[in-house]
Amino acid sequence: MKSIKKIVVFVIVLHVCNSAGALKPDTIYSWKPDAMGLMYKEYDVKTSDGYTLKAWFCPAQTALSDDSIKYYSQLNSMREYKYKPDTVKKPTIIICNGDGGNMQQLVGFAAVYCWFGFNVMTFDWRGFGESQAFPVDTNVVAYPEFILDYDAVVDFTKQLPTVDSDRMGVFGFSTGAFMSFYIAAKRPEIKAMVGRGIFTCYADIIENLKKINPTRPLIIPETMDDYSPKNNWHDFKKPVFLIVGDLDERTPKENSIEILQNVKSNVRELWIVDKAGHGGWEAPEIIDRYLFIKKTVQFFQENL
Repeated sequence: MKSIKKIVVFVIVLHVCNSAGALKPDTIYSWKPDAMGLMYKEYDVKTSDGYTLKAWFCPAQTALSDDSIKYYSQLNSMREYKYKPDTVKKPTIIICNGDGGNMQQLVGFAAVYCWFGFNVMTFDWRGFGESQAFPVDTNVVAYPEFILDYDAVVDFTKQLPTVDSDRMGVFGFSTGAFMSFYIAAKRPEIKAMVGRGIFTCYADIIENLKKINPTRPLIIPETMDDYSPKNNWHDFKKPVFLIVGDLDERTPKENSIEILQNVKSNVRELWIVDKAGHGGWEAPEIIDRYLFIKKTVQFFQENL
């Protein structure tokens, strides 16, 4: 197992946190999980409306040494994906990106959770990464179709032979936390959720977003808030852990507090990270990086 310090370095280098506001897709992968020495498999996931999404599945695994990673890199070859029919099924975390970039930003987190014994699935929304092209208006905050993407990934993941379908969790950042809340509320397969920088609904944060960038038009699709925590917390009964920066102006801590006051969960945890903002170098996972890893790993270990 790599040291906690080395794990944290990987998270910082590979994760660029996106902010809730409007869509900023990136269609190029500068790295994939093999950059971390991770054994993984690429999948094409079909949505109910016919789109194809790119997904990376990383099974629970031990970390390679730095020398081994260098060896594979010199060979220009990734670590071979191996699966034995008698492999014990593992708890699995689906990590959901925010509204910008693509899933390459999640590789550091995928490595952390794999090394701690979880399978990890990451995926890209339609129009992002190598998922099928989709006409994205960069002034739109999010598309309702992303829920179809998330549903398809849950359906696909639970059927994989190394996945314990009774021990699946979701972890979302910002817009991804918004989407993850709905998926956790509605999908019985999802047993626990972690959300960083979540918000109650777009109607509640639109003024915050306009203050940050007054000249940028922001478009909220008419049905988008049907999927919001505010419209679904009465159905939410799963263990939930919300993380937010004390200085977050995009998704203020009051949003997380209100959500936890209204869910029906027996396990509800809140961590307000001192001196942290919403994203970038001010994100909670950067400001208090060691504790972020410790707390999220512990939450999933206890609830999956």
